[in-house]
Amino acid sequence: MYYPATLDPHEDGSGRYDVTFADLPGCVSQGQNLEQALKMAQEALTLHVFSMLRDGDPLPAPSTLEEAKAKSEGMAAEGGYTLAEGTLYQYVLAAEPAAKEDKPVSVTVSLRPAILARVDAAAKTYGFTRSSLLAVAAQHYIKNLDD
Repeated sequence: MYYPATLDPHEDGSGRYDVTFADLPGCVSQGQNLEQALKMAQEALTLHVFSMLRDGDPLPAPSTLEEAKAKSEGMAAEGGYTLAEGTLYQYVLAAEPAAKEDKPVSVTVSLRPAILARVDAAAKTYGFTRSSLLAVAAQHYIKNLDD
């Protein structure tokens, strides 16, 4: 399934991009450059879509690129900012779900209450479950170690 991504370049000349999906509030990512932003967009989209499916949440119909642009510009205006010049709109594919033998495994993790509260607040803000946020954060951290 394809969803349009908004790739908003940072205006500081760093080459970084923020990634959002107008159809899926809370599905966000970023990359140090356009190539990495697109890879991270696919990872975030895949996790978000399949988390929604796993939880039984209905998926919205994907917007056209024009509709996504209008939604993204509207959300930016509501947030009191504008999208940078050079913002791109690109369809991104949610990859196939993992094989059944690769289904999630329950683990016990010990965190200080203050950290757990921050994790839960971020998960709520970005529309993730606690597990999904921790998985995305771990994947992002590990990927940055490899880069």
